[in-house]
Amino acid sequence: MRSVETSAYIPRNMFTYYHIVENEDVIFKISMKIFTECLNIYGDEGNPSVKLSYHSQGSPLCLVVKHSEENITVDCEIKTMNVDDVPDVSLAEECNLNKVVFNATMFVEILQRLDNSAEEIMIDLNPDPPYFTLTTTGIGGESKVNISRHSDSITIFQCKEKCTSKYAFAHIRQILKVMNYANKVAISTGESGLLGIQLVINSDDKQMYIEYYVTAQFAED
Repeated sequence: MRSVETSAYIPRNMFTYYHIVENEDVIFKISMKIFTECLNIYGDEGNPSVKLSYHSQGSPLCLVVKHSEENITVDCEIKTMNVDDVPDVSLAEECNLNKVVFNATMFVEILQRLDNSAEEIMIDLNPDPPYFTLTTTGIGGESKVNISRHSDSITIFQCKEKCTSKYAFAHIRQILKVMNYANKVAISTGESGLLGIQLVINSDDKQMYIEYYVTAQFAED
């Protein structure tokens, strides 16, 4: 995998209307930059709705973005690309060594205590005290936060063995905005140092998941 990989799992009940041909997987690639620009075409105003449609292999992805307050509708077509290989490896299976589940709001507050200018973040998981440690080193020196397994911010703590790895802090900061909408944050690690971050987002009794995987810069025994 690349340095970072993100997956969003959106159940069909999150949509007001959902239809797909039965027993058929629809898989294609598009430019994420163009897709997000289409979705944000009205900026933060208007609470717009979006309709997505896709006909068949090679067809463009069609978006109809409607402003909820003004009588404005924008039609977009995004070129799609075929997916040559779908990986069989489950990254979730690689992150099966340790797992810690946090209250999302509290975890964001913990990350904000660290030096935002730091390039690296070290995550230390230990079955013994201090249990969970986040460390950054930047221009202002070292920032460290120790979190006990008995902390109010932790709902599940499963640590089979000590694991210490460093990651690019910029990769973690990328998901902070989405983390503000989450209810729970699950942190998991594997023997290779692969870091898994799963966000659970509840909305009107509906639930969706976002999985975010980051490769370690290097792991320490």
